[in-house]
Amino acid sequence: MRGLAALVLLATIATACGESAPAFDAKSVQLVVEMRDYSVKPSVDTVKAGTIKIGIRNLAGMEHDLVVLKTDVAPDKLPYDTGRAQVIETGLIGKQVVEPQRSGALTVTLEPGNYVLICNVAGHYQLGMRAALKVTSE
Repeated sequence: MRGLAALVLLATIATACGESAPAFDAKSVQLVVEMRDYSVKPSVDTVKAGTIKIGIRNLAGMEHDLVVLKTDVAPDKLPYDTGRAQVIETGLIGKQVVEPQRSGALTVTLEPGNYVLICNVAGHYQLGMRAALKVTSE
């Protein structure tokens, strides 16, 4: 009986941990980002400045994170820590982890300028998980 109770508790904890990102309603977001192994595809490449809600769809079989960085550096030239196999998150605006085959949302305030959307799970940026985003004042 104790073993069964422990198993039920473990299953409950695992389920709760799997819900790392809030889901989103497509009508409530200004930008949708689809993440696959190994690509980041925003629904648009330009948005207006202000507070925006980004809907994230992880269509892959593994966990990904969406990282929003404000930078004028080209998406494929970001400073990179080879020892950790990750981008150095200079200009970090927001970050959200999304479990495989789940959706999530991230609300950020963006000023006019250039941004890069990446997955910063070790090695994923180098495999192509990056995209440019321009934010305008109009």
